[in-house]
Amino acid sequence: MAPGLIADWAVWGKEPHTSSGYGVLVAHPPGRSAEFNAAVHHWSPGTPEPGDPLPWITMGCARGVDGARAVGVFVLDRTDDVDGSNRAIYRITHFAVPYAEVGAAGIGWCALARAAHAAAAGLPGTGAGPAHLAFREEDLLVTDVGHNITPSVSERTRWLAAAAAHLLDGPVAVTGDRHHEPFQLLRVLDSVAALLPFGMRSTLSAASSTSSGSEVPMRLYWGEAEGSPGVTALPVSASLPDLGELSPQARGYHDLLIDNWATHGGEAVVRHLADAREPLDIAGPDAHERALEVLAALDPSLAVAQAVTAGQEVDADRINQALRMPDISSRALAVLAGKALTHPHTGMEALAPLMSSPEVSQAYRDQLFADLLHGRTDVARRDFESMRAALTSTGQSLAPLDEVLAGALDELRVRCPQGVPDPVTEGLLPAVAPFSEGTMRFTHSMLCQVPGLAGGLVRALYAEAEPGPLVRAWLRWLCGEAGPEQRTEIAGGAELPLLNTLLSTGTGPAEADRKWAAGHPEAAARLLEGAVVCGAVDQVLLPGFFQGLLDRVLRSPAGADGTPRSPLLRTLGRPPARMRPETAAHWDVLCLLAGLPPSGFLSLAATAPQPGTAGVTGRVDTYVSTLLAALQTRPAHQHAPAVVDLLLDRALSVDRATGAGPGQAGRDLAWHLSHWPGPFQQIVLDAVYRLATEEPHWRETSEDRRWLMRVADRLPSLRPLIGLRQVQGLASRCSGTPEDCEKLAVQVCGARRAGAANNQLAAALQHWAAHGRVGERVLALLEAYEQIWTSYDATGRASEEREDLELALIRCSTGHRIWAQYREHAIGRQTRLKDDLDRQRRQCEREISRLRKLDAVAARART
Repeated sequence: MAPGLIADWAVWGKEPHTSSGYGVLVAHPPGRSAEFNAAVHHWSPGTPEPGDPLPWITMGCARGVDGARAVGVFVLDRTDDVDGSNRAIYRITHFAVPYAEVGAAGIGWCALARAAHAAAAGLPGTGAGPAHLAFREEDLLVTDVGHNITPSVSERTRWLAAAAAHLLDGPVAVTGDRHHEPFQLLRVLDSVAALLPFGMRSTLSAASSTSSGSEVPMRLYWGEAEGSPGVTALPVSASLPDLGELSPQARGYHDLLIDNWATHGGEAVVRHLADAREPLDIAGPDAHERALEVLAALDPSLAVAQAVTAGQEVDADRINQALRMPDISSRALAVLAGKALTHPHTGMEALAPLMSSPEVSQAYRDQLFADLLHGRTDVARRDFESMRAALTSTGQSLAPLDEVLAGALDELRVRCPQGVPDPVTEGLLPAVAPFSEGTMRFTHSMLCQVPGLAGGLVRALYAEAEPGPLVRAWLRWLCGEAGPEQRTEIAGGAELPLLNTLLSTGTGPAEADRKWAAGHPEAAARLLEGAVVCGAVDQVLLPGFFQGLLDRVLRSPAGADGTPRSPLLRTLGRPPARMRPETAAHWDVLCLLAGLPPSGFLSLAATAPQPGTAGVTGRVDTYVSTLLAALQTRPAHQHAPAVVDLLLDRALSVDRATGAGPGQAGRDLAWHLSHWPGPFQQIVLDAVYRLATEEPHWRETSEDRRWLMRVADRLPSLRPLIGLRQVQGLASRCSGTPEDCEKLAVQVCGARRAGAANNQLAAALQHWAAHGRVGERVLALLEAYEQIWTSYDATGRASEEREDLELALIRCSTGHRIWAQYREHAIGRQTRLKDDLDRQRRQCEREISRLRKLDAVAARART
């Protein structure tokens, strides 16, 4: 480094004891005197007041002989001389130093001013050569302003940063106590300028003091701002400058300056700016942009982060590039990670290598937490899968992702209200690909140790279209190998290892017996649920396991409606798509005892037989055999009648939309149950009776009628009912013709002889009797009914049976309509018969009288 700078110079003042004006007294080179005189006039700080500390030092841009940029130093000081009016003479010594040399030396205003002040005292007279401004190694800018450059951000730092930002926007007047040593005042200005790129000193002007009330051209000076439009006043002893008055560009520079200071320390920031010595025009239209470019080069990632923080549009490539910088600061990393997670066009490739850093993992955790807490499961799933793929593709461990997920899981459990599904285990995890065994150990540990979490995950998978493979894969990760010796204990999920064994081996686990099911009722219910969902119910609902569940169902306290509060309710609400008849029987006993429909039998009846399997009749045979065995066991036998009654009620139901009856499965079930001992024949009888008498929508088929006759042969008490059904069927097809009335009468008589009550017969005839010529058809029916009875019984019972049916029709007649019309018609007919008889009697009497008269005539004729 050169020991000094060579500068052109000029001494400006006036001759002592004369009335001449101020001007250049001596200069080098002499030919530039006029130029130097103009420069002194332009950069004049005004006139000092008596007692003002001198020298006043002004820094202003200038031009060299060849037009190159130069830094002008103007030192205003007193002299011992007076002019012709006895006024003190002031002298300004001006030095023009090429900016290239100032930049190469890296010295600031204070060092330059001290060298100029020292050189001014020893300037030679006319004809002397250029001046030599000496400086030392410690006169470098970074060292000279070091007193004001604190390592961390301080109040002084914030004032200097605000002043530098205002200086980018326009002139700044530093106000306050100026009665300090001049170089101290200049050091404050030098410190402000040190927070801008060094190259701006090629165009930046400053003054350590200015006279009050005068307009000065300097960009930065000590003085007053009053009367100077566009000048910002910054007091040094008051509160921090108002940042709200800054332009957006200047505010962005200020914020990035503070961020860099906090990240890298004050010395690093000032040194970086001091190294930017390419000339910059502080008054140029791109001054803000150029200054920001220089500052951003210290930490490009921090610059991008600052732009993000300021709300500027930053494209994805710039964010990703910043994230890949090797020396990215923690401050920038935190901001950019958060932005990358929400930017629509950024991926996880740039974040994945940084996931081990606290800033990135925290940003990812915060975003994951927010997405899950606010129901954005699709977004959380996309980001999770992207991060997992990025970590894998870049050879990174999944451990950071594992820690994030476990932390979010723990926090969300605390934050979510009681009873709300867990967003991780019941929202996120079911939507992502299952983990491989041995990975995600923190998450695995939490799921296994916190009761209910693992079970919640598995149950959430049941909602998938094809849950079996997913459940199997997740259980393999949770439980490990299927063998008992390798099983992982899962808090609150005793069924999960057994379900894992079931799905892995295809056979029911040996532990799932009566004792285990009775001792773990809720776990047993969940095991059965998993087996149902995954299509393995036949391997679990075996006799021993069934008996264990049955013990708990029957011992569960009943609710207000008398239905057991069984832990199986949710499970039994998931009827399997297909199961063996034996399993269906066990399933239905549990359903019926819990107050649910017998979905096993209904599924059995609706499932078309597969090739090589038993038909409906064979499946029902097996179902009934298993049902009987299940209901004969000690805990269930007392409930057997109720179970059979409920089963038949559903099996013999009628579809009201189509009128379809029980079908072959229901008919076979009733037939088999009619052979059971004890109360079951009466239960079957009652069920068939309800079907035949209380289902007006039933459109019985020929198969139904044959079945009814078959059951009636088995249970003779049903024969009257069969007769009634035949009456109802014929009445629905008959009209009121004599032939139809006779056919119906035959059927009614048969039903009556089979044991049907007259009231039942009258009820079956109501709909038929109420149509057409009511009285006529009813009378025809009763007359035909009496005649048919006469053919069966000649003891006089016929008239009695007719009268009983007639009375029954009267009792059943709705609003007496049928009876009234029948009565009117019958009376009218009898009246007509009576009138006919009266006419016949009178005719007979007339004929008798005529014959008698003829007899008298004949007697007279004989005589």
